[in-house]
Amino acid sequence: MTELDPCPSVARVAGLRIHPCLVKRLGSIALLLALAACALPAPPPDMFYRIEPGPAASRFAKPPLPGVLEVQRLTADGVLDERAITVAARDGGPLSHYKYDLWSDPPAMMLQDRLARFLTTAGAADRVLSPELGVLADWTLRGKLHRLEHLADSSQVAVDIELSVVSAHDGTLVLLEDYSALVPVGSGGIDGVVAAMERGVSQVFGRFLADLGRVRAGGPPK
Repeated sequence: MTELDPCPSVARVAGLRIHPCLVKRLGSIALLLALAACALPAPPPDMFYRIEPGPAASRFAKPPLPGVLEVQRLTADGVLDERAITVAARDGGPLSHYKYDLWSDPPAMMLQDRLARFLTTAGAADRVLSPELGVLADWTLRGKLHRLEHLADSSQVAVDIELSVVSAHDGTLVLLEDYSALVPVGSGGIDGVVAAMERGVSQVFGRFLADLGRVRAGGPPK
């Protein structure tokens, strides 16, 4: 008795001669791969964080910068201006990002807004505005974000912001300082990292405000 071949013919797929047995095996493999993919756990959802340093601890009796102060968007290079929260394995080491933990806005934009609100509550000027309003300013505040990163090996965060104030009338430099802070992460997880960064930003803003209070601007140049 002749034994029957379970796959007696040859199929044609995309112009190629393929044995039906191979087609069946490939279909089975594809089905197994699809089932395995369905069995994998779903990735965690993206989480978005804000820095809220809060209002100034005190208010000037008289603005050190009489008139209108324009707070420009801070500048930042490369990864520091991306929304993903930055982390380094060690101080001075290469930077990377948390995969699912992001800022609600790019850090340079977020810190511009928080600094403007902070200076408003402190009474640093008669009016504190952003450039988008198109109002003629008496003073201009510029800044550069150098560091806003989690140092994983030491459980600290590093914050470094350069801030300057110049006269919008003649470009006279009123204040130029670099402010940095190293803050320990109080608890585990990304929530502790964000809270430490918020404390670092608050320290930077507070020191800048103290320096501004020591500046004897006297009023906008004529």
